[in-house]
Amino acid sequence: MRMATRMKLTAVYEPVEDGWIQAHFVELPGVITAGRSREEARILLRDALREYLASFDSVPADPGTEREELALTLAP
Repeated sequence: MRMATRMKLTAVYEPVEDGWIQAHFVELPGVITAGRSREEARILLRDALREYLASFDSVPADPGTEREELALTLAP
């Protein structure tokens, strides 16, 4: 059973070429996208985060590897 984990991420929105808005998370610089508006960038950023996190679910473990789910609390 998976437990819901709640954490806060800081989204950054920056204007780029042709009026587009680039969005990324301070805490996860590899999750980045851009939209034609801030709202579109926010929607695409959430989608990029879902895809980023889903990619870890599909990583096969080597034989003999043990996995354990941990609940973490992140503090500033």
